[in-house]
Amino acid sequence: MKCKWCVVFKLSFVLLVGAAVVPSTIARENTERLLKKLEAKDGICVVLADTSCELAIEMARKSDLLVYVQLPSSEDVDRARRRVFAAGLNATRLQIDQGDLSHLHLANNVADVLITVGGASKLSEAEVLRVLRPQGRALLDQRELVKPVPDGTDDWSHPYHGPDNNPLSEDRLIRAPYLTQFLADPRYGPAPQLAVAAGGRVFKAFGHVAWHKREEPFLNTLVAFNGFNGTMLWKQPLPEGLMVHRNTMIATPDTLFLGYDKSCKLIDTVTGRRKGEIIPLVDV
Repeated sequence: MKCKWCVVFKLSFVLLVGAAVVPSTIARENTERLLKKLEAKDGICVVLADTSCELAIEMARKSDLLVYVQLPSSEDVDRARRRVFAAGLNATRLQIDQGDLSHLHLANNVADVLITVGGASKLSEAEVLRVLRPQGRALLDQRELVKPVPDGTDDWSHPYHGPDNNPLSEDRLIRAPYLTQFLADPRYGPAPQLAVAAGGRVFKAFGHVAWHKREEPFLNTLVAFNGFNGTMLWKQPLPEGLMVHRNTMIATPDTLFLGYDKSCKLIDTVTGRRKGEIIPLVDV
């Protein structure tokens, strides 16, 4: 009899452990599938109605995304924060806020990805589009939504806006009063600096002069940023002695043209990898 109860206890224990492990396995598989589907590896990811915070935790663990969770119930928020703390994550990786899902506590055009887990009936499509950046993607249950680039958006492709060197933006959406959209690193950088922008990305070349140690990590460095939330996308060194404060950098949505001393490098704007080079002919 004693042995029989022992078997029953062991079987019950195995079933309980199995019930605890299966959701975690599903969450890991879902996370890998979602990251691949959304083509997301960095930026801001919004996860809604994830009361267990299981998916949110896996998203933070398996990517460089800053994950934002909003839950209506204060009890769910408290439990979720405890789970996140137990998982070893802090607010630099995963943030949890309380609020009704009819209004998300985020600025306009700031989120790269938005995912609903379930129970987000109060969330409207208009609210999703408000917080998503242009070309940002949302998964609403089984429905996928991509925010279009609004008409009237202008790029700053050359150091003085365009090839005509007339520093006048043609953007029809950005109007006074101007408000801060985000604060992001680096807070300090070397001089001189040069910036161009296209396709929602900002490319900044940092020069060779640093007055304090805090600026030194970005000496002679080319950096790409998400233009909507300041996320650093990639960076690469520039050759020492290159004077960045010249009109030799041009941005397009796909390619960044950067003039060096002997050639013009063609850089993929998404990855930062070199994809070509223009070498001028030299008369002999």
